[in-house]
Amino acid sequence: MDRLQSKMEQLFNKKNKTRVLKAVNGEMSYQKLTAPELHQFVQHWNYDDGLEPFEWIIRQKYLDKGTALCLYWMLQPDYFCKFKNEEEIKGDINYQTYQIIKEIEEKYTSGFYQEENFSFDPKKEFLDENSNAKCIPAEMLIQSPGIIFERQDIEFAFLRKPNEKELKTINSKIADAIKIIQISNPDFVYDQTDVAIQAIIQSVEYWKEKGLGKIKIKNLSYLWMDCMHKKHHWDWIIWDWEIGNNIGVTNSTKELTCLADTIINHTIDGFQQSSIISDLYIDLTGVNNFYDLKKDPYSGIGLLFSTDHLKFKE
Repeated sequence: MDRLQSKMEQLFNKKNKTRVLKAVNGEMSYQKLTAPELHQFVQHWNYDDGLEPFEWIIRQKYLDKGTALCLYWMLQPDYFCKFKNEEEIKGDINYQTYQIIKEIEEKYTSGFYQEENFSFDPKKEFLDENSNAKCIPAEMLIQSPGIIFERQDIEFAFLRKPNEKELKTINSKIADAIKIIQISNPDFVYDQTDVAIQAIIQSVEYWKEKGLGKIKIKNLSYLWMDCMHKKHHWDWIIWDWEIGNNIGVTNSTKELTCLADTIINHTIDGFQQSSIISDLYIDLTGVNNFYDLKKDPYSGIGLLFSTDHLKFKE
C-alpha cells in the first residue's frame, strides 16, 4: 500500500498542484478539476470561505467515493447529532452545511458514487472514543476502498526581489498606466499618490462604459502598486512558482502581498466597487500582518494574500 501511495503522489505532479491551488484561490473554476484534483481541493479548501463549490461537486458522478467521504467529515456531520430533530437544525446557522451533509449521505449510501480510487478513514481522521456519532449512518463510519491519498503540499513557491529585466517591465507598465489615465484625464501628472489613486478609480469607471480595444487596462494595477510602494514603502516582489511567477508588492516583513493581476481585474468587471481601490490603499497604512487590520474583507476576495509562510530569497 505504501508503494501505491507513493506512486499516486508522484503521478500528482506540479501542474496538478497548481491547478488545485488556482481553484482554491478562485483563479480557476473548480469545475475543471479532475477527480484526483478534487480530492486535494476538498482537503485544501478554506471552509470559512463558504460551501458554494460543494453544491456542484457532490452531484458529479465522477466524484470518487473516498473524496465524498472526506468532504462529508470535513463538514463535521457529528455536530448535528446533538439536535433532537430537523426542525431544531433549521434554526441553526449551519443549516446549509447540514443540507449538503444529508445529500452526500443519500448519494453515498445509494451507490451514486462508483469510483473507489482514494481511501478515506473517518476513524483515523475525525473519530475517537468521545465522538457522538449516533446520527451518522453506519456506512459513513467505515473506511472507503482505494489508495490513501493524503493532503499534498501545493504551495511550492517563494518570494524574491525583481531582477533588472522585471524592473524595466514594471516601469514600462506604470508608464502605460499613466497614458491610459491621460486619455480621459489629459491633465493628469503622477506626482502625488493620493491623487493617483483617485485618478485610477476615475479611469476604471470611464473604461467600464467603453470598449477597451487595445487598451491594456490591467496595467493600472501597476500604478496602484507603485502608490503602495511610495506611500507605504511596500517593496516590489516576485512571487515565484516553479512554472511561472507573479509581480506584486509586499510589506517590510514579507507577510502580506498584493499581486498585479487582482485589483483592476476585480473592479473593471464589476466584481467589486471601484472604491475598493482606495479603501485597500488607505486601510493598509501601517499594517504589517492581518491582525493589524481593523477589518479584513480583502483576503477573502483575493486582493490581499498572506505570504508569511513563504521563503524570501535575496
